[in-house]
Formats: sequence, C-alpha cells, structure tokens
Amino acid sequence: MGDIEADYLVVGAGASGMAFVDSILTESDADVVIVDRRHRPGGHWLDAYPFVRLHQPSAYYGVSSRTLGDDRIDESGPNAGFYERATATEICAYYAQVLEQDFLPSGRVTFLGMHDYRGVDGDGHHVTSLLT
Repeated sequence: MGDIEADYLVVGAGASGMAFVDSILTESDADVVIVDRRHRPGGHWLDAYPFVRLHQPSAYYGVSSRTLGDDRIDESGPNAGFYERATATEICAYYAQVLEQDFLPSGRVTFLGMHDYRGVDGDGHHVTSLLT
C-alpha cells in the first residue's frame, strides 16, 4: 500500500470511532482515514449474539447526523411501552449505512477494513493488510 494523506487517523470503526468521524465531517473540512481489523464498521456489535439489544432507546445511540431506529414505542414484547431498542443486527446495518451512504460519498473518508494499525515512527504511521 502506498502513502495516504489525511488530517486524522481513526483506529477502530466502532461506536466511538464512527461518532468521532461524523463530528469531524460535520464540523470541519478535514480528511479522515479509518483503520479497522474487521471487514466493516460496528465494533463489538459484529460479535454480539443475535438476541442482544441496546440497553437504551435507539435514538440515543449512534452518530449525530443519522438517527438509529424510528424513535417509536414498542407495542409488544418485553420492551412494550418503551422506546425501541435496536438489535445487534440493526446496529451493524446502521453503521454500514453510515459508512457507505454518508462517509465514503463525502470523498473525505478512506476506510481500511481488514487492516491493522502498526504504530508510528520517523517514517510516519504504518498500516498493514490482514489479508495479504
């Protein structure tokens, strides 16, 4: 891989990394490189059991520029009467949409999935592919 120029290097495309990049894109004209060991964004949610849900309303989670869920009240099930809580599958799909529909089309974000950040030295920051 050749050199990539960017204003910010974000290691990890989980909830915090994605929220940080969203803020950078909203508040500045900076370019960002996101490096993640996984093939897509979502962090630990990619490994969660299917029955796992948020412990808070979906609308309070995710990035500021895109709402997670429909901000509705569940009418049945164990969460009846309360605001919806997204499943792991919904959260992973949400972060994939944020990356594919918001971040990448901006032209200011490069996503390096299946890569490992190896640190910095006098020659700059180093990233290696986990596939090659």
